[in-house]
Formats: sequence, structure tokens, C-alpha cells
Amino acid sequence: MEKIIEKINDLLCEYDVYAVGGFARDLFLKRKCKDIDLSVNKGAFECSKKIAFLFKTKLITLDKSTNTYRIMLKNSNIVNIDISAFKGKTIQEDLQNRDFTVNAIAFNLKYFENFNKYIIMLNKNVLKDLKAKKINTVSIKSFKSDPLRMIRGFRFVAEIGFKLSKKTLSQVKQNAKFINEVAPERIKTELFKILASEKSSVLVSKMDKCGLLSAIFPKIERMKMDEKKYYYHPNGLFQHSFETMVSAEKILNNFQKYFPDNYIDMQNHFGNNDFFSESVTRMGLLKFAALFHDNAKPETVTFKDGKIHFFNHEQFGAENAKNIMLSIKLSKKDIEYVMFLIRWHMRLSTLTKNNIVTKRAALKLFRDIGDRIPDLIVLSMADWYSYKSLKISSSKGLKFQEKYVKDLLKYYYELKNSKPLHKIINGTIIMEKFDLKSGPWIGELLKIAFSYHDKGKVSNIKEVLKILSSKLTQIKKKYKIR
Repeated sequence: MEKIIEKINDLLCEYDVYAVGGFARDLFLKRKCKDIDLSVNKGAFECSKKIAFLFKTKLITLDKSTNTYRIMLKNSNIVNIDISAFKGKTIQEDLQNRDFTVNAIAFNLKYFENFNKYIIMLNKNVLKDLKAKKINTVSIKSFKSDPLRMIRGFRFVAEIGFKLSKKTLSQVKQNAKFINEVAPERIKTELFKILASEKSSVLVSKMDKCGLLSAIFPKIERMKMDEKKYYYHPNGLFQHSFETMVSAEKILNNFQKYFPDNYIDMQNHFGNNDFFSESVTRMGLLKFAALFHDNAKPETVTFKDGKIHFFNHEQFGAENAKNIMLSIKLSKKDIEYVMFLIRWHMRLSTLTKNNIVTKRAALKLFRDIGDRIPDLIVLSMADWYSYKSLKISSSKGLKFQEKYVKDLLKYYYELKNSKPLHKIINGTIIMEKFDLKSGPWIGELLKIAFSYHDKGKVSNIKEVLKILSSKLTQIKKKYKIR
């Protein structure tokens, strides 16, 4: 980081450049910094272009109205450099316009090596709140000037472990209705940074109590308004949905406990976020899917033969989820992932309800679901666990389901991590083993081998050759081979 700062200071020597906000705060608190936040007295765009050119990377406009830009670094312990124009004419005015007291801190970047001597704090409340680890707004107008700050407050709790003060929570409650004045993309980024944390369910619960969650997603109000008699949970559908999210988070936080045989596989799987958009993680999306997996139950509820049913709620729920996600501008890939999980979230319940899962049924499941088997297993288990405290199903039944999905996962990774059949058997091996010449019969024998493998009847070359040997007479007769 020191070399990066030195290069920026040399490059921008004609400007007043200040380390601000989270960057200055974390340095002051001796925390590890992943991002560098800078504020300049003039020419924020020109400064950003120069830094992007210096580090040979592209420039991203975060907010044109506030002249805020980002440079993403590659192969560095610093991920982002964010640059903005002063929020005011001077650094003092800039600090007055910051969101929270714990971020109303700065120092001139040229004093980086001895920054502690040159720290500027807005007022005595900054140090007081830093010591108490409390998040308070700088001004009563903070949320009205930028309603996104309400979500950012919860994100700071997730990232730095501070607590929102009672006064701040009260202000969120008063201003929650203004959140939709914010660009949806900004809401998405902050929300999924929260969902990426290990304690996101606690924060989502607090956001809900403040009215912020329903203001972002009106569908939640519909989920809360359902008649309680329709659902097992005392507080209805939303309670079940939220507890499913809580259960999913517990599983995602402790793979070793829930999947002792495959926890490393699971860590690798859920640690791969290349497929998704910026700030969005696989874990965050799965929690999101858990929260909305039953969203269509209110519109699909029916009674038949004295029993309650929610026919096709998975399909309707997936479509509803699409609209919910479009409202905060998630990417097509993000949306497709969540829709897929919601559409299939009943599959494992159906598969395991008779307390028997054949190898053939398992292979069909793997073909249908593909590499999202781990995701579907976590969501299904979370769904089942949400009923644990209600004691509406036997603990014996739940243990059976747990056993079967863990066995399924183990089998899935055995197949996934094993050498593919086409790598251990090919036309050359068949010709040498059975003294055959090249011809269409070789392709037919390979087809037989792959067919038996897909059905789970063979798993190694010895078993494959045994099957092919039993078919050889028939194949020779068909092709008139002597």
C-alpha cells in the first residue's frame, strides 16, 4: 500500500488530496485496509483518469452527480481506489457532509507516513463514537440528503462490527420510505455486501423492523399479510421465509459441521463467485433465494379434501423473484441462478419423502440440476430446518432427509472428482482388448459403455469391459465380424 500511496502523491502533487472516510478510519483504528478512499479539492475526474492510466486499469464512474469514481487494481492487496470531489469547498465542509461520525475523519495524503499527527476529525463525537464502536449520523439530515446511507449503515455494521445507535435506528425508521429515491444499482451493491457477511440475517431482521426491507421489496408486505392459519409458523409465511434464510446462513457458515465428508468441496464451490456480478456472491444469492423461495404461496393457496395446497408455487415464485430482482438491477446471470433454485426447491423434498433414493434417481437429479446440486441441497436443508422448532414433523423423518442429502452430496462429488469415463475408456482400448479393427461397431460399444455409466451400473474400467464382453457376440453378429 505504501508504494501505491507514494505513486499517487507524486502523480497528484498539484492537488489537495485527502484520505477520507473508511480508509482514514481504518488506518486510525489500525485495521487492515482493502480500499483507498480519497477526496480532492478539484478535478476528481481528471485525477481518476491519471491514476487509472498510471496503474493501467479502467476507470469506473460510481456516481456522476457527486463526481465519484473507482479504479480497480489487479494483483494487489488494495482492491479499489475510490476518488470523489470535496463535499463542499474545504475538507472541513466535506467532513460536515459525511454520512456517519465514524467516517468524518481525514488527513492530507502527503502526510501518510505520519498521518496520526495530522488527523482531522469533524468534532469530539467522532472519537467518542470510534471508542464506543457506535454508528451515529453526522446530521439529522444525513438520510434525507442521501437515503442510501440507511443501508450503508447496516453494511458498516457487517464490515467493521460497530453497532447502530438507537438514535440512528429511529432515524432509519422515520426515513425508510425515501429509500426508493436511490438508484436501484446502488441499493443492490449495498444490500449484497450485507448478504455476504456471516451475520447478515441479524441485520436483515433489523432492517425489517425499521421498515427498510419492505420499502425496498413491497412483496414482503404481501408475505406478511397472509392469514396465519395458512402456515405452520405462528407469524405466517414471512417468519418461515426468514427462518429459512437464518438456517441457510448457519449451514453456509459451517460446512464442516453439516458436511464433514465434503466440506472442502463446499468451501471451494461457494467461494467461486466469478459467474456473478460485482459485489454479488453465491452465498448472498442463496440467502436471497431462501428469503423469497415461497413468495408465491399467498397467490397459490387452495384447499382440497380438507388439506391446504400451494400448487405450482415454485414456478410462480420464480417468476415473481425475477421481477423482484429486476427492481434492483441484478444481472441476468444473478437472476437466472435465483430463479433456478426457487423453481427446483421442492425437488429434494419430493425425492426423499419415501425414505429411499435409488442410484438411478440420484443420477437423474444430477443431470437435471447439474453443478448447482450443492446450492439446492443447502436451500432444501434450510427449508426443512425452519420447521424444527415447530415439531410438526418427526425428528426421525428429518434425520432420514439429512442422511439422504448428505449421501447424495457425497455421491455427487465422488462422480465429479473421479476421472470421467471417456478418459478411462476409448476406442483404442476396446480394439486392443477385444482384438477388433476400427469401424462403426467401436462407436456402438462406446455408446453402450456410456449408457451403463449414466445409469450408475458401472464405475470403473473393469466393470465396463465386463459389460462390453457380454455384448460382444451380439455386436459381432450384427456387423458380421468374424
